[in-house]
Amino acid sequence: MESAFSSRRGETVSLKTFCSRHRAALLIALILGYLYLRGIGDHGLLDPLEGVHASIGANAAFQGSSLRPGIGRTPYLGKSTGFWWLEALSLHILGWDEFSVRFWPALAGLGMAAAAALAVRRGRVRGARLAAVICGTSLLGFAASQLAAPHALYACLVAFALAGFVRAWDDRHYAVLAHAAAALAFIVHGPEGILLPWLCLYLYSALTDDPKVLTRSLLYGPGVAVTVLLVLSYMLLLRLENPMALTLMLCRTPAALPSASFALPVLAVGSLPWTGFLLRAVAASWPRSGEDLLNPEGPRLLLLTGAGVLLLFGVFMGDALTLVSCLAPLAALTGDCLDEWLDKDRVRVLQGAVALNLIYLLLALTVGLLLLLGAFPVLSSALLSIVPWAVFLILFGGASWYYAKTRQPSKMMRNLSAAAMLALLPLAGVFDLLAENTSVREAGLAIGNVDRCVLAQYVMNRPSLFFYTLKDSILVNSPLMPGFAEQKVENDTALHLLWEGKERVLLLIGSEQPLIAPLPQEVNRLYDAGRMMVLSNRKPPLRTDALQSASSADVELARPYRGRGTSIELQHDRL
Repeated sequence: MESAFSSRRGETVSLKTFCSRHRAALLIALILGYLYLRGIGDHGLLDPLEGVHASIGANAAFQGSSLRPGIGRTPYLGKSTGFWWLEALSLHILGWDEFSVRFWPALAGLGMAAAAALAVRRGRVRGARLAAVICGTSLLGFAASQLAAPHALYACLVAFALAGFVRAWDDRHYAVLAHAAAALAFIVHGPEGILLPWLCLYLYSALTDDPKVLTRSLLYGPGVAVTVLLVLSYMLLLRLENPMALTLMLCRTPAALPSASFALPVLAVGSLPWTGFLLRAVAASWPRSGEDLLNPEGPRLLLLTGAGVLLLFGVFMGDALTLVSCLAPLAALTGDCLDEWLDKDRVRVLQGAVALNLIYLLLALTVGLLLLLGAFPVLSSALLSIVPWAVFLILFGGASWYYAKTRQPSKMMRNLSAAAMLALLPLAGVFDLLAENTSVREAGLAIGNVDRCVLAQYVMNRPSLFFYTLKDSILVNSPLMPGFAEQKVENDTALHLLWEGKERVLLLIGSEQPLIAPLPQEVNRLYDAGRMMVLSNRKPPLRTDALQSASSADVELARPYRGRGTSIELQHDRL
């Protein structure tokens, strides 16, 4: 039996007809879905960002303390818990691996593209598709969707809130979607999730001197009811289970001093390869007089206001990834403008946008990459992954220039969309190489196979270690992580007391990190990945392939970690 759908006009259409009508949108969704979900479980967690959120989610799944977030016995304060609920859910359903903790951010990245399409004015189908492609292929949006962190999900929900308010111009029932998305953003990220979309709508109403905007959407009864139900239920749960969490969340302060010096460059680079088009669309949508505020392009002004408010919030919080929330409204604005220029055959405007974008691409590829590699030498090994991306961007710019010059705007946008999506393919390799140089996955899996032990980290604080081991760790001469309460740092004296005790101690330490004071008694090297080692005061109780033994050639390498007059016991056979 053939499936059928009811359209908004009341007609019943078959699944085949529906797919035929929307084949372009479905093709974009399938391609972006493949690009966003491809390989997200292949590499280890990146510390500290992914390690913190994945370990809190793992703690919630393992101990069932979803309303008391933390890592092991160390509480984490001042954040909403909704994202970690989802992390715990995916760990239970999809399995205990990196794919599970990155699943929701990847899905949120696709949701952001859908929200950008929804925010385009009704009837502009081509503009909606372009908005989805622009948002889905932007560098910052893709990067945020590949990280086990709440930023992409927060940006997705805020984008749906703004899109709902925009579409409420045509159908006020969309205001319910806007309120529900804002309330969920509150549960996922904090009060800003609900306050910022409301602020955007209020500012638009003030600019246009049109109070009907508020009564039609913000004060729409069913939408307000949904907000009250979701927010109050969540606050009541927090109040009952974790009385201090609500107060700390509402009183949260920015992690860094407000600064625009990082925000604008991050957004400019993060919107590649569409930066020039976005700038041209913002310039075209900027109101030049009081009459412009009241024109039929009102949704554009709301999108512009929303992007500005979200940008200021990102600057205030000092968090580069928070700026990803700006991409969806800017993409919707750009898609709407491009569709209008194509409809009106404004070839010269398109040529100007192409020229601006091409200049910016060349500047970013020549200067930006050099600065990036100079500031972060670890990325030098990722050059082979970055170069193909740069090649795709050059092809992107060259194709856009050719089609604009030959007055083929439709072909230009179609080929630009294809090139932008292909440019995402090599970027996954960058995350793989970063994880290869920074992740503790292999060491964590090795440690996780040893039962009844005391785990310590020396001059490092890798929160992802809990995700892989489900063990608390003692910090020795290590930096503290912001947001964690009751986190203590021990010194070498405490480590030595543990080392001489009856318990088995596993010490995670960098391979080139010297000890302030040599370890007493025996030292066993249980794992060595070149970048870090796992040392122990006992031979391991289990035989496992995860634990790598040291050969006799490693004796000299282990000398800095032993004390005077003590012997070094090395494992010559695979344990």
